[in-house]
Amino acid sequence: MPVYHTFDQELLDRQEFLTRAAEFEQSVSFDIGTVAPGDAVRPFANIDFGSPLSILIRRVYTGRFPDKKIFGNRKPMLITSAIKDISTSSAAAQALNVLKESVAPHSVFSGPGAREEGTSLLYYSPAVASSLITVSVQMLFDGFDEELFSRASQLFTTLSGVPIFIPAAGYLLGAASILKLGSSAGATIFNGQPALDETIELDFSFGGGSIPQPGFWVLSSAPLDLKRFQFDPKNGLMDKSTGRAYEGDDPVVVLSLDGNLQPSLTNFAPLMASATILGRFVVQKQGSEVMTDTILSAMRLLNDVTYRKKAEELRQQIATLPAASDIRQKLQQQFNALNAGIVEPTLRLPVS
Repeated sequence: MPVYHTFDQELLDRQEFLTRAAEFEQSVSFDIGTVAPGDAVRPFANIDFGSPLSILIRRVYTGRFPDKKIFGNRKPMLITSAIKDISTSSAAAQALNVLKESVAPHSVFSGPGAREEGTSLLYYSPAVASSLITVSVQMLFDGFDEELFSRASQLFTTLSGVPIFIPAAGYLLGAASILKLGSSAGATIFNGQPALDETIELDFSFGGGSIPQPGFWVLSSAPLDLKRFQFDPKNGLMDKSTGRAYEGDDPVVVLSLDGNLQPSLTNFAPLMASATILGRFVVQKQGSEVMTDTILSAMRLLNDVTYRKKAEELRQQIATLPAASDIRQKLQQQFNALNAGIVEPTLRLPVS
């Protein structure tokens, strides 16, 4: 699976990045500070266990898709994501991020348009409490049933920037309710052949794993010529020789990983956990809507308890370390982030 990183607007594969990191430890970074002055791009914050993490879609290029047909080459497009966060569940929770009614081959966009429902957000945690997070992204082109568009529009208006989760085939989960789609509307989400289906792993704990870095991650459905292309935060993949944007046949999705705190996105983790649990048990009539606010409140409480338990474990470790210890200071930062990630104030631990 091709995943590339950016350094000084240059594309690097994983091995080349690790090689440069070993040679130039202080200068190799995903930090946007390596971009030429004048681009006016906000800097990334570092990511680590116990710190905030957000993952967003920054750029989408459809390549040769959708396939050309006799009566035209425009089709609806769906981008879904799936997150496997072992701190909350062993199963992936699939989400609907971008749903466009008409897309042509070689289209480029940064996410849902201003007049379209959807969200660029793939993942958010106020404090990473999982040792391993797996993120998968799919791009599908199909003749989606009109019900999918109308129902998605209904749910996106209540979600405050987070995606619609798909707990099971034919179901859509919003912030306050779960909808059962008709069989034709729900089938293509799971049965369609994706034009792009890529996965990244973020390893925050295990020995031998690459340390996750903030910045842009480029996902391509096929290997890219790294000598030919470079990455620009505003214009995407650029051909070094021509100065033109990438126009190849292979789809590309650019993600950004950032450690800045986003208090407005506290609904994400409870919705993801709710989708995972409901996917095992949900059964309802076609076309019906069931309110889920009680389940969502329970998931918020469960997430708070999870963060508190991990914060208590860190506090016990901190108490055994010398005051001037570098390890103690790092653990203290993780403790502060986890404690701040608890939504219910009464569950937060006192800070000395």
